[in-house]
Amino acid sequence: MHPDSVMVIMERRINNLIELWKEGYSERIKKYQPYQAVQQIKHIASLFSPGDFFYFILNMHNLQLEYVHPSVRNFMEVDPENTTIRELLKCVVPEDMDEVKRKEMVLQDFLDKFRDTHQLPYYKILYMYRMKDRYNRYRTMLLQVNVLSVSSDGTIEHILSVHTDISYLGVAKSDYISFIGLNGQKSFYNVDCQTGKFDETLFETTASSFGSNLTKREQEIIFYFSKGLGAKEIGEALNISEYTVRTHRKNILKKTKQTNMAQLVSLCVMEGLI
Repeated sequence: MHPDSVMVIMERRINNLIELWKEGYSERIKKYQPYQAVQQIKHIASLFSPGDFFYFILNMHNLQLEYVHPSVRNFMEVDPENTTIRELLKCVVPEDMDEVKRKEMVLQDFLDKFRDTHQLPYYKILYMYRMKDRYNRYRTMLLQVNVLSVSSDGTIEHILSVHTDISYLGVAKSDYISFIGLNGQKSFYNVDCQTGKFDETLFETTASSFGSNLTKREQEIIFYFSKGLGAKEIGEALNISEYTVRTHRKNILKKTKQTNMAQLVSLCVMEGLI
């Protein structure tokens, strides 16, 4: 396809996503309200060493970025103090844009159907996408969204959006989205996004997490595999034999009904286990 055609299609997809946000969030917010704790967020970030991640605070009233972490320069050739959400979206691999929109539709539908919107800040919402960075490298990114503030009438005003490079995990990119309760709230793992809707019957069912079936030792082994260690290295780290590690690996895949470790690690990431 001609490069100009690709750019036109990408611009159309970005416009569609922006319009989705405007309709779902911006048009419901009656008054602009800046986020009051930006300095606290900056301070918290300064306590950690810079890594392969960036984050921003988005005001849903006008889709303006109130703060962008300087580490965004590791991914994109943008000025963190003057960039826009539209510019940040341009890094998404074009083939993933339709999938990203479906995930955002499910996210928005979940927020609409959630009964007590003032509990939303106690949720972490996760999904994966691919980006092409400033060096033309493809990266698998984990997006983690947290609602920062909700108005008195239950309208979402500000969100924190954290983007972490998880390419090193060698994960199989997940087509699902997860809603993880952080304070005892019910979680919803690996929700299907094909319809663009959140299945509200999930509110009435018991949360299904394959991670709850894993022993502490099995979770340790998955963690070490995600770091790229082989069976021998894992055995040395855990003071068990290489044969025992391989046996655990076989049992883990059987228990979780996965065919390989890449798929398994992907599910663990989406459940917040890694």
